[in-house]
Amino acid sequence: MRENPQNNRPSASASTKFLFLETGHATEPSVEYAPFFFVEARVDFNDIRTGYRSMVSLSRAMELHPLSSDLSLVEDMFQSVDPRNVRTTIPGFACLGTLPEFVDTGFMSQMENLFIRYLLNSFKAKVYRNSELDVYSSAGESRPDFTVRCMDLLGSARRRDLDALHEVFNRRLGQIGQKYVNMGATEDFELAKSVSHGRDIFSDYLERIAELFLRSGSMPPPEAGSRRNPQSRLEMEERLLSLESEAQLAVARLWDSYEEKARSVDEYILHPNLKDIHIVRSCILWMPAAAA
Repeated sequence: MRENPQNNRPSASASTKFLFLETGHATEPSVEYAPFFFVEARVDFNDIRTGYRSMVSLSRAMELHPLSSDLSLVEDMFQSVDPRNVRTTIPGFACLGTLPEFVDTGFMSQMENLFIRYLLNSFKAKVYRNSELDVYSSAGESRPDFTVRCMDLLGSARRRDLDALHEVFNRRLGQIGQKYVNMGATEDFELAKSVSHGRDIFSDYLERIAELFLRSGSMPPPEAGSRRNPQSRLEMEERLLSLESEAQLAVARLWDSYEEKARSVDEYILHPNLKDIHIVRSCILWMPAAAA
């Protein structure tokens, strides 16, 4: 015969509440239920130093044991419970066991205190800090996601360095153009044809290097390459190609330096303070004995 949990309560005036875990055993004639200590808590992280804010809800159940002076709670003692499956009425298939005599209002209060102590010592949140930017990760942000965000935050500084680097290569381009392209008018057809061809080549490299710096503001530079047959290059084109390769290498190094800055991440562990912990409710939760 199914026992009535009301008969198992310590006294009629006790404030201990009883809840019941509903499972998928509704088709069975009876399922033995055992009493567990059950607590729902909320941890509100609000760390001023890191700016980390997060609210975490916990629902835990553990077997009932007599209290002792050296009792401390550890993770292995608990099992998570989905609060959506907790009911205030006894499932029709539940056959309740016996509630231990030591369970009373004092026991429940001490268990709450032990659980709070457990959260203070064991519950934690992992936070990442970028030492270059002095910024911290947000709640739920993984290390890779945080690194990507840091790379985005470094975008303005990276763009300034790219612009400064572009000016250096523009000056060097101007020196090459001054030597090979900026010639006066000539009536020599072959010379004029060669100068025109050189200007086309110079303009091509000027656009390619400008495009390199423009595109590299948001993405790493492409690998170095050549569009022309090495045997047909003029002296000017050799210098331009060399300058383009230098520019690609310089931009790649700049990107590598910023990626290293974005990956300069340290890991911190935050533990809650007493004011961060809120016990929502604690009670005796009747669960299938097999859960023990």
